[in-house]
Amino acid sequence: MALRLNKNAMNMAYGLGASIVIIGALMKIIHQDLGPITGNTMLTIGLVTEALIFAMSAFDLPGEDIDWSLVYPELAGGASSEKKESPQGLLTKKLDVMLAEAKVDVRLMSSLSNSIKDFEASAKSGAESADSLAKINKEFANNAIQLQKQMESLATNLESLNSVYGGVLSAMNKK
Repeated sequence: MALRLNKNAMNMAYGLGASIVIIGALMKIIHQDLGPITGNTMLTIGLVTEALIFAMSAFDLPGEDIDWSLVYPELAGGASSEKKESPQGLLTKKLDVMLAEAKVDVRLMSSLSNSIKDFEASAKSGAESADSLAKINKEFANNAIQLQKQMESLATNLESLNSVYGGVLSAMNKK
């Protein structure tokens, strides 16, 4: 706890010393004095304060190093009682455990692979069927056009036939 208070006090001293230096530099640049306090005086006070703070920080104890290998064993350096594994090895083990928990095995992967291959074959077959269907549709459209032309010809022929038949009936009624 004493180290933390010391650290907080040192941080405050750094900030105050820096702010005095900055104000002193500003006063010097704009040639402004605050009564008997000149820019030179402020710069001197600020720089001496900073120098004293840096001198005191040389005796400050360093903070505790955090042992990250406790959280991330793959970061552990040096020799250990167990055989040291590479991060890739640990990752592979973790992945194996996850796959086992999810019940993903060779049989499931093989089945998935076969399903993908069947889907690919169906898609190819569907594409071929779609080209074939397009050909059938084109032939159907051509046949429909031909049928329309023949129906128009039939209608014309029926009209002519009706006219001839009408003339025959008319001639028979005049006798």
